[in-house]
Amino acid sequence: MRAIVVLGKMDCYTWNMRNQSDNTQTSLGERIPVQAIKYGLAAFGGFLADYTALLTLKEWLGLHYLVAVPIAFVVGIAVNYLIGIWVVFRRGKLPLAKELVLFLTISLLALSITEGSMYLLTDLLKIDYRISRLISGAVTYLFNFFSRRFLIYRTKRVEAKAD
Repeated sequence: MRAIVVLGKMDCYTWNMRNQSDNTQTSLGERIPVQAIKYGLAAFGGFLADYTALLTLKEWLGLHYLVAVPIAFVVGIAVNYLIGIWVVFRRGKLPLAKELVLFLTISLLALSITEGSMYLLTDLLKIDYRISRLISGAVTYLFNFFSRRFLIYRTKRVEAKAD
């Protein structure tokens, strides 16, 4: 019973994120480059899981790449989410349910961008699906970072105090 209570207090996030105070927040301009680098690492972890799953599904199981991409994308987005909430972003002021709905909505839009790019690059422009996935991954990285940063994980600006 106690484990359930402790997990509930954490809102499915690490104690580190839960205990970060608003006093440690820096201005928006200072945070974005640092967050972009951290998110890049989280995105790389997610993309590595995604890309590995894509190759496995396509090469070993013989699925068509347009079928394999969304399955692999879900694997990658799960890894990305876990790394992102642990390392990159602080929880905003949104309730957890609303945060998850926004996260899933952004993820579905990113999946649409990925599928569309894959079709355009692979079927129409005849680029190998492995290279197409690398290109579409860069596009979805930018979309995901900025969408999540400004819609989900907003933080207050801290104005510099003049002493």
